[in-house]
Amino acid sequence: MVAKSKSVHCMKNGFLVVPFKLPEHRALPNDGSNFHYMFVKKHQSKNKEEEACLFIVNIPLLTAFDTLKSAFNKICAQCDTVSHIQDLLHHDEFGLQEVNLSSLTSDLMSTELTEEMRFTPRNTALLKFVDEASVSNCWNALRKYSQADQSKRIEWEYNSPSVSTFLDFYKPLNVEYLKEDIAAHMSMFEQREQQAQEDVQSSLVDEDGFTLVVGKNTKSLNSIRKKVLNRNPLSKHENKVRPPTAVDKKAKQDFYRFQIRERKKQEINQLLTKFKEDQERIKVMKAKRKFNPYT
Repeated sequence: MVAKSKSVHCMKNGFLVVPFKLPEHRALPNDGSNFHYMFVKKHQSKNKEEEACLFIVNIPLLTAFDTLKSAFNKICAQCDTVSHIQDLLHHDEFGLQEVNLSSLTSDLMSTELTEEMRFTPRNTALLKFVDEASVSNCWNALRKYSQADQSKRIEWEYNSPSVSTFLDFYKPLNVEYLKEDIAAHMSMFEQREQQAQEDVQSSLVDEDGFTLVVGKNTKSLNSIRKKVLNRNPLSKHENKVRPPTAVDKKAKQDFYRFQIRERKKQEINQLLTKFKEDQERIKVMKAKRKFNPYT
């Protein structure tokens, strides 16, 4: 609790202290000092989905979007302003979204899932508004509200779940339901594994247009990258050093890729020219009946 003489309206890190009056309860004292404090700050992010948001810390237990929206709308109405709240983002109170079962069973799509998923600290959330004007209006209203007297504090509407809700939450699930659910998720998992294997085969293509062929025994994309893309640069020193040959000297001269491509084209053209010359020579020898393929 914070005393009246030492009340803090804004913290050094930029968070506004937003107090709410708790409803009367037999477990709380009746001296008028029952307040819950939330900390709010403007959210800054390069992600377009997280634009026009306020970052909220220390949200009350079992807070729904409608409850939080109603409380902030009351603060805005008290300060004669309007702000349109759109959604509550990344509110994972019990950390259910932090569990990634795919990383425990397969490493094919673990990297993609990790990049897509967005985690925030516990008991925090992003309150998304319609536009930047609504964020500014709500921010100004919260700043005035945090500096107001205790008599103007808004009471928090805490909707406590019933006893039956908690009993249903901890009630064991039906075995048949679990069997059907597990079978459906395993089918989805197999389809995702097959899709990941196909993506692996089509992803490793070099600049010359050659595609790496992946066998059936290949486990994952990470194993391919370890063997192909992440070779140890010191492994070349393990072999015995041999004197450079004419082929090595010629390879060193062709440094750029276009030079290597031109050299390959020239070699193929030379082989093709030699092949055509051999064909013409064989025709002449056959006409003179001097051709013998066994000599």
